[in-house]
Amino acid sequence: MASTPSSSKPKPDTEFEEPANGFEEDDLLSPTSGGDHSFLERDNFEEELGNGNFDDPFSESFADIARHQIVDVIAEGDLVARPIILIYAFRLPSNRDFDFNKFLRYLQYILDKVVDLDYSIVYLHYGLRSNNKPPVKWLIQVYQVLDRRYKKNLKALFLVHPSTLIRVIWNIFKPFISLKFERKVHYVNYLHELNSTIRIAQLNLPQVIIDHDLSLVSASKHQSFFNRNAGAESNQPLRPTQQFGAPLEFILEQNPDYMIPPIVVALLEFLRNHGMEVEGIFRRSAEVNAIQRLQERINMGRQIDWLTDPEYVDNIQKAVIHASVLLKTFLRSLGEPVITNKLYPRLVEIEDIKNNTDAIRGLIWTLPSPNFLLLKTIIQFLTEVAAHSHVNLMTPDNLGVVFGPNLTWPTDQQVPLTHIFHLNSFCTKLITDYGQIFEKA
Repeated sequence: MASTPSSSKPKPDTEFEEPANGFEEDDLLSPTSGGDHSFLERDNFEEELGNGNFDDPFSESFADIARHQIVDVIAEGDLVARPIILIYAFRLPSNRDFDFNKFLRYLQYILDKVVDLDYSIVYLHYGLRSNNKPPVKWLIQVYQVLDRRYKKNLKALFLVHPSTLIRVIWNIFKPFISLKFERKVHYVNYLHELNSTIRIAQLNLPQVIIDHDLSLVSASKHQSFFNRNAGAESNQPLRPTQQFGAPLEFILEQNPDYMIPPIVVALLEFLRNHGMEVEGIFRRSAEVNAIQRLQERINMGRQIDWLTDPEYVDNIQKAVIHASVLLKTFLRSLGEPVITNKLYPRLVEIEDIKNNTDAIRGLIWTLPSPNFLLLKTIIQFLTEVAAHSHVNLMTPDNLGVVFGPNLTWPTDQQVPLTHIFHLNSFCTKLITDYGQIFEKA
């Protein structure tokens, strides 16, 4: 619970209070354009992410900031596989003794892990009080320090449960916010409004946020997303032709002539023939609506002809990017990772993953046969993609960053930030040591 001034009666964390005193005079300082941010323009982000180490003795320790759990990362991503950064205002401690400058460095540290991929930020405003709100001059500093490198690939900034305070801040920022960035900002009054872009359930939101949303929905006489959709997916029968949103076993039962899902066969064939030299393949994202339309067509049993479809005629690069996003999306739609929820604890217990091929091989060969074959097929294809990295710029490290979450992210538990590096390194190792891991001894 955030501390309160001695003259005020403490209030429970679940009670939201709109700051009554607005902003102090020193909050309204004008931004300056000075400062050298060249240190932010780093390359080889994938290597940093794949090899990152929270225990680096030469790096700053953020344990005191991280313990508040203000920031969370959903590497599994949104509906088109873009990583999601969650920021919880209600977990900000008292501004009397909280080091906001160090918190900014912590934000940079977290964002550096995903910033060179397309990504989204979800800011949950509930619980920002007068005694834990950051000064506006600090927010201006955030906007300046998180410069072009951070803004370029930010595809959406969702402001959830906005209040008058948010709109006041927005009016302060508006004079020096670009129109391009402004278009990325979206007000979200109720959680169910995120559903068109993000699967709400995967966010594992704290109950206090859900309860607050339910109270707002009830007050507005709207039906809650959680009530309206509770059990909808499990109660709705799967089509025999369905591949997205269906378990691996179901797909293979409905397609007995295939050893791996038909959509994977089709996507890999197209990407192998037309996508190997497309720069940034698997690193770029696509419009959510476009990917959802493709999923619906495939689930209805229709095939996509990437060469003659009106949307892709004379635009093979667009077709390749959409196909690559579809592959990542399919892997995340299976209900659990290809590596399985059951084996995930064993995966994270493997030490020195870069030099422990035997332990990784032992884990992989205990997978169920359908999972083993699907994983082997995907990794074999990724070795081919990496072989063209001099053109497509997708090295094994880069591919590990992209596919680590898509192949390993469990659906029955939350994943600590410290596991992300481990999962990415694991995927990279599968690619670099494919023969030793997947082929019979």
